[in-house]
Amino acid sequence: MINILPPEEKEKLLFEEKTKLIIILGTTILIPLICLILLLLSIRLYVLGEENFQAINLEQAKKKYQTPDFLTFKDIIQKNNTIVVQLASFYKKEVYFTKALKIISSISRPQKLYLTNISLTRTENQKISVTASGFSESREDLLAFQKSIEENKEIQKIYFSPESWINSKNVTFHLTFEISK
Repeated sequence: MINILPPEEKEKLLFEEKTKLIIILGTTILIPLICLILLLLSIRLYVLGEENFQAINLEQAKKKYQTPDFLTFKDIIQKNNTIVVQLASFYKKEVYFTKALKIISSISRPQKLYLTNISLTRTENQKISVTASGFSESREDLLAFQKSIEENKEIQKIYFSPESWINSKNVTFHLTFEISK
């Protein structure tokens, strides 16, 4: 086929063809872009609506839990939690005096030796300080008692007062020692 159109007509046809192609390509790109923008806009509106809904729910919950009864219960719970924490701390640091009394009663004593006073005190390093006084008919009984105390591994820092050793008969003695926890 032979094209016998003048060059101006050819240029005009070519220009119209390019224009149609640009319009088709432009709409092919523009329509999905507009759809994407509308989709993103609808998602944004949904998220904003949910945010407002949750904010309203939060405000309602705050109002619901700011009633005088709820605030009273909240204060009671907080006070009880503080007490529980203090009790847990106390029980961690607690020294069991019954264990100390058991150790003291397990020490073998001569028959003629009597403990008349026992004082138990908790020291700062979680040990129990024991101060005891008593009566023994002889110094030998007191020495036997001292030896049996020294054999116990849980008893430390044993000290008999010097006055305890003066008399050989009818001895009144005073001693102090520590029991490890």
